[in-house]
Amino acid sequence: MTKTKSDIIDMISEKTGVIRKDVSLCMEELIKIVSKVLEERDRIEIRGLGVFKTKKRNARKAKHPRTGETIDVPERYVPAFKPSKLLKESVEQANK
Repeated sequence: MTKTKSDIIDMISEKTGVIRKDVSLCMEELIKIVSKVLEERDRIEIRGLGVFKTKKRNARKAKHPRTGETIDVPERYVPAFKPSKLLKESVEQANK
């Protein structure tokens, strides 16, 4: 089952007793900060969760799926997430 941002806000609000509006404001700020840091090509390490960073994708040639035409795809940076060892172990234990 997919959890949305709204679901996560509700879960945090219920768990902490903080009103939903305040949790929502914190969530929005977190998203803005993560976006800004990644735009600057820096990384964010949240112990127990993982590392958010950007990865460079080199320029390459690709084919347009409909026309078969060769297209130059420029180099770009994409967001990436590397889960922590603790998170990996937690997910692994849930699967047993």
